[in-house]
Amino acid sequence: MITRTRSSAPASAPIDLLLKYDRPVPRYTSYPTAAAFGPEVDGGDLAAQLERGGDAPLSLYVHVPFCRHACWYCGCNRITTQLGSKVVEPYLVSLSRELDLLRRHMPERRRLAQLHWGGGTPNYLNPEEQRQLWQLIGDHFELEEGIDAAIEVNPEFLSRQEVFGLRELGFSRISFGIQDADPDVQAAVNRVVPTDQLRRVMGWIREAGFQSVNVDLICGLPRQTPDRFAATIALVNDLRPDRISLFSFAYLPRMLPMQRKIAADDLPSARERIVMLDIAHSQLLRRGYAAIGMDHYALPEDPLAIAASRNELHRNFQGYTTGRELDLLGIGPTAISMFPTLFSQNQRQLKAYNASLEAGHLPVERGLRVTDPEVLERRGLISELMCHFAVSFDRQRYAAEWQDLEAMAADGLVLLQRDGRQGRAEATEAGRWLIRSIAAVFDPSQRARPSGARLV
Repeated sequence: MITRTRSSAPASAPIDLLLKYDRPVPRYTSYPTAAAFGPEVDGGDLAAQLERGGDAPLSLYVHVPFCRHACWYCGCNRITTQLGSKVVEPYLVSLSRELDLLRRHMPERRRLAQLHWGGGTPNYLNPEEQRQLWQLIGDHFELEEGIDAAIEVNPEFLSRQEVFGLRELGFSRISFGIQDADPDVQAAVNRVVPTDQLRRVMGWIREAGFQSVNVDLICGLPRQTPDRFAATIALVNDLRPDRISLFSFAYLPRMLPMQRKIAADDLPSARERIVMLDIAHSQLLRRGYAAIGMDHYALPEDPLAIAASRNELHRNFQGYTTGRELDLLGIGPTAISMFPTLFSQNQRQLKAYNASLEAGHLPVERGLRVTDPEVLERRGLISELMCHFAVSFDRQRYAAEWQDLEAMAADGLVLLQRDGRQGRAEATEAGRWLIRSIAAVFDPSQRARPSGARLV
């Protein structure tokens, strides 16, 4: 017999409810999260993983760490320099060495179904260097026909010629950061890109025939106000990208020294941030975007929206992805490789990364082996919630978790069903705003010591 626990969930998340659950929670791009990585995993573990081979294609992430200037909100691994090719040329040599080492441990030439260049700023590389890197990858892997190839770019330094060059190389998806279009907000984070340039970039991308365009937005930046952010959302609706990533700013000046340049008094309050998120959510839905996962939006015909409607959404260190669950191989400093029972992360400092390669070693600094069946099961439960907003599980084995979910149901965050030992939890409309908190119910480390970024 199925028993339902009803909820009187409001149409949108009330401010007091969001503030009640506003505590540090991971973003769950993996489980266990990168915070659990340790030095017990090294290059030998990654080599052993690769030597097992396999017929399935891979997803490859390439980290390009260089930036022309630092954006003060940024928490990415990057090197700020104006040296251009003087740093890029030796870096391409290092990437070639890493690819050679990886290929040496693969019994056969592996296929790539997905490719992603991130950073840093991948278009820090000039067009010739971009071609060299693309060719390096093609020398070591078989690129599938119709490969899902994506690149992140800084629109500030982008030209029409470069946009067309990236499309000709084979990139089908492109992403650029707007963050906020207001000049005062941009000045407060050292990331000034005039609206006219944003419009030009979008026009070039459409003219070049990219299949999908994503823009990044950040809520909670200094000097942001609901009115200013509403104007940014109006611009985004006018640009009409296929996908939108809407992140909440994590202010962590102790961990990220660059953020100390941001005056804490300039940051909007938690209540203002919630209002801004609600404005964005309402405006985007009104213009036909579908809400995907916890922080993405996509037009109905975009593959991300289609995957979400078919319950085929996946999540990895690049965020929400479509299609098959692929093993992820990362190259470059700080890049993470992700296999069913192994995580490995490369050296985070460029000097240490280069030293490992020069010594003939895979440049792995840390990682984690995951073989415990319970941990793997919890990974599946968390993934179901993060991607599909619902999960079924054994209530007796997860009695403490069920009790926590009952408290959340009383707050209108989840709808619960019981069928004998089986339980099912489904996030309400209000609960979708707090899906990280709901997923954290199944993470024992969060019970012992909450960690991660705050919700608002």
